Amino acid sequence: MTEFDDLKNSWQRATPLVAPVDMKQLRRDNATVQQQLERKQLYGAASLLLTALYLLYIGFLSGIPFQALTTYAAIVLIILCCIGQAGIHLYLYQRLRSIDIAAPVTEHLQQWETYYSFRKRLIRINLPVYYVLLNGAFGLYFIEMLGLLPTMTRVLVLVLYMAWMLFAWFVLGKRSLRREDARLTGIMNRLREQQTQLGRY
Repeated sequence: MTEFDDLKNSWQRATPLVAPVDMKQLRRDNATVQQQLERKQLYGAASLLLTALYLLYIGFLSGIPFQALTTYAAIVLIILCCIGQAGIHLYLYQRLRSIDIAAPVTEHLQQWETYYSFRKRLIRINLPVYYVLLNGAFGLYFIEMLGLLPTMTRVLVLVLYMAWMLFAWFVLGKRSLRREDARLTGIMNRLREQQTQLGRY
């Protein structure tokens, strides 16, 4: 009787079977998130290139007679910032496109981890450089533009500009990065989970 009780207790304590891995659903989910990330990079590149073209028109083709050389230097620097950032967006788009949804789980996970690591390094270097160059360019632009305004208006414009830049850096930028980070870590965590489950079979 005790052997039967031992067998019964052992059976009741056994760990439940893990649900089978739904690889098709995992691939569909990953493909959806990948497309969202790709679209974000593509739209970012397009909007920056359009901005660069608009600034090129305003600065050199519209006939507006800017007086200071610093204003033209600022416009050129802002255009170069836009083109540089657009290039980075397009490069990230290409890297995302190269991730193979149909690859085996381990290889697919490694591709996402490589992209994630690269993206983290790029953010650490690129964002501060971009903001310093952009704000430096606006500083040059303001030399002529704000010189035409009364002192109180100048102070108001500078305060509003600085408030906007701080808001863009600490709120909008961080929120966007958190959202992207959540998507990337979500993909990698699901792949790790599936990799663990596959290792049990």
